[in-house]
Amino acid sequence: MEGAAAQRAGASRAYLAFIVAACVVPAALIGAALVGYDYYKRERARIVRDTTATARALGAAVDMELGGVKAALFALSTSPLLAAGDYAGFHAQASAALKNQNFDSVVLLDASGQQLLNTLRPYGAALPATANPAALRDLVETRQPVITDLFTGLTAQRPLVAVWAPVVLEGRVRYALNAGVSAERVYSILREQHLPPAWVGGIFDREGTVVARTHESARFVGQKGAPELVRRIKDGAREGALETVTLEGIPVLTVFSRSPVSGWTVALGIPEHLLVTELWYSMARLLLVTVLTLGIALGLALVLSGRLARPIR
Repeated sequence: MEGAAAQRAGASRAYLAFIVAACVVPAALIGAALVGYDYYKRERARIVRDTTATARALGAAVDMELGGVKAALFALSTSPLLAAGDYAGFHAQASAALKNQNFDSVVLLDASGQQLLNTLRPYGAALPATANPAALRDLVETRQPVITDLFTGLTAQRPLVAVWAPVVLEGRVRYALNAGVSAERVYSILREQHLPPAWVGGIFDREGTVVARTHESARFVGQKGAPELVRRIKDGAREGALETVTLEGIPVLTVFSRSPVSGWTVALGIPEHLLVTELWYSMARLLLVTVLTLGIALGLALVLSGRLARPIR
C-alpha cells in the first residue's frame, strides 16, 4: 500500500509540474522570441545610428582638410605679386608655401583656362590648358571656391582633386588659383580615424568615384563604388544605410553620410558576418537568461508540486 501511495504521489507531483511547464514554457519561449526579435532590430538600428555618426565625423574631417586648402589659396590670392603680374615671383612664393600646406601643387590660370604657372614644373616650362573647364566656368560665375571630383592631373599624372579659388582684381575674376590634393592625402584622413580593421571605409566624390579607401586604396581609387551606393549618391541622398557588396565581393551593411560642404560622401561598410555574429552573441545572452529563468521556475514548480501532492496523497 505504501509503495502504491508513493507512486501515486510521484505521479501527482509530475503531473502538476507538467501543468506548470505546459503553461509557462510556451509563453516564455514565445516571449523570448518576440523580445529577441525586437532586440535584434533595436541593436541593428543602434549600430546604424552610431556608424552614421562616425561617417558624419569623417565627413567633417574631410571638410576641415579642404577648408584649410581654401584658406591657404585665399591667402595666396591676395599676393601683390599677382596684381603686379610678377609670375616668376609668385611661382617662388607658392613653391615656398607648399612646405607648410596639406596640398601638393599650386596652379595659376588665366580666365581662359590657360595655365600660367605650375609649381610641379619649373617656371617658364610649357603648360597645358585646364582639363576642367566646367570648374573654371563655375568659379568665374559664382566667384566662390570650387571643389572638383577626382581626375587625373595632366601634369601630375596621378589621381587628384582640386580646390579652386578666384583672384579678383579690378572687380573681375582675373585669375584662378588651383591647389591639387592627391588621393594619398585624402587616404591619410581615413587612416587617422583608426576604424575597426574589418570595416571598409571609403570617400566618394559627387559621381560616386572612389577618392580614398581603407582597403586596397591604390587598386580601387578612380573606380565607381557599389552600384546601389552610386545610385544613392547621384540621387543626392543625404544619409542612409543599405546592404551592398564591396568591390572585393564582401557582403556589408553600408552606412553613408554626404557632406553639405564638399558634396562628397563617406561610406562605412560593416561585414555582414561580423554584424550577425555580434547580434547573435547578444541574442545568445538573452536566451541564456531566459533558459536560466525557466530552470528556476520549473525547479520551484517541482518543489510546490511536492507540497501539493502530500495533501492529495
